[in-house]
Amino acid sequence: MAQLTGAGAEPALSDPCAPEPACPSIEVDALLTDDMAKDLGWLVGQIQHGYLAAASAAVDAVPGGLRGLYVLGASLCGRAPNQIEVARRFGIDRTVMVHLIDQMEDAGLVERRPDPADRRARMIVGTDRGRTAYDEAQARLRLVDEHVLAPLGEDERGAFAEMARRVVAHLVSIDPTQTESACQRATGELDKHAPLA
Repeated sequence: MAQLTGAGAEPALSDPCAPEPACPSIEVDALLTDDMAKDLGWLVGQIQHGYLAAASAAVDAVPGGLRGLYVLGASLCGRAPNQIEVARRFGIDRTVMVHLIDQMEDAGLVERRPDPADRRARMIVGTDRGRTAYDEAQARLRLVDEHVLAPLGEDERGAFAEMARRVVAHLVSIDPTQTESACQRATGELDKHAPLA
């Protein structure tokens, strides 16, 4: 970070090891209304916003960001039998998926290979370079996790992650094919019982 040492002075480089100035303390409870503090959607949205902001920067070396990282992970563990299946699993439009795989292939992270079981299909297979990029991105994401969960103790972090995993498992079980998001299905069910006038 550059700093000016006087009026019209040339910028001087600050010590890169110097501690960052502390952020001003904000009393969060004073900012929240009672409704907001109890609104699960708002709370989850704030966590998601904070996580995605930090995570996007952490994985910017992977084409497609977080979506690209999910696809790369699937290709490395053999769970990418073809583009259509992977696009469906991660909720990626098929045309976007083709472009994403093209970018990942150009970067040397994945290869398209014929599927021995179906010569018309192309498997997405991660490369050694893809493995390196994936591992590096995962290490940076662990730092993001620590940043986002900083207010929680070690036991609380594990409990929070486990509870979130159980909620996700429930939502996926509502829609095992994932062709329709759990939110869309829940909205449809609510509309059946109490349609909007």
